[in-house]
Amino acid sequence: MTIVKKLYEQFIYNLTIRRALAVVLGNLILGFGCALLAYSLMGNEPYTAMNMAMSGGFHMGLGNYQLIVNFILLIAQLIWGRKYIGFGSIVNMFFLGYIIEFSGYAIQAMFGSSEGYSFALCLIIMIVAFLFMTFGLSMYQIAAVGVSPYDYVAWGLSDHFPIPFFASRMIGDFCCVLVIVIAVFSGLITWQTSHLGIGTIVGAFCLGPFINFFNKYNRLWIEKQKE
Repeated sequence: MTIVKKLYEQFIYNLTIRRALAVVLGNLILGFGCALLAYSLMGNEPYTAMNMAMSGGFHMGLGNYQLIVNFILLIAQLIWGRKYIGFGSIVNMFFLGYIIEFSGYAIQAMFGSSEGYSFALCLIIMIVAFLFMTFGLSMYQIAAVGVSPYDYVAWGLSDHFPIPFFASRMIGDFCCVLVIVIAVFSGLITWQTSHLGIGTIVGAFCLGPFINFFNKYNRLWIEKQKE
């Protein structure tokens, strides 16, 4: 009972209407950005790429598959990183996969297949997608009311081992790519359905500066007043 009480107190700690709104809007924008990145056919960021590829290999919906993976990661977060659990953790864990999945269907319904698009057009779509993703990530992170189970992997490694956060994040992303590569060589998926590409590299190494750029603007309204 004490653990439940502590989790509840932590869940509502620092939570305001403004921060809750930032988490919800941030995940909606992030999910749309991830779906748009998949539509560009340029490859997705490592964690989403893994979930998209593996859910396709197992003939599951992305939302259901990502929720299962998040539950597994949440176990580690509950054991070693309870302090990182909050409102943002729950919203991201339960809804982001479904937001990406629904957004993907909506984009396909509106614009049709992107398979015939030129490389230049796909590149433009990728850039726009990353702008949406980093803006949404910035909102979600600035709210500071919990991190997602996957984001905890990097924080957990940094907390328990002498590893810088950036290196910890790279380890997590590398493991996601490794899972995809193993799935390809095992015949579960193909390279064409792996969701790996230029976007994977950009997503792993280049999001930080854009997130930092949006942080100063999102901080203005998220932290504008104490509620």
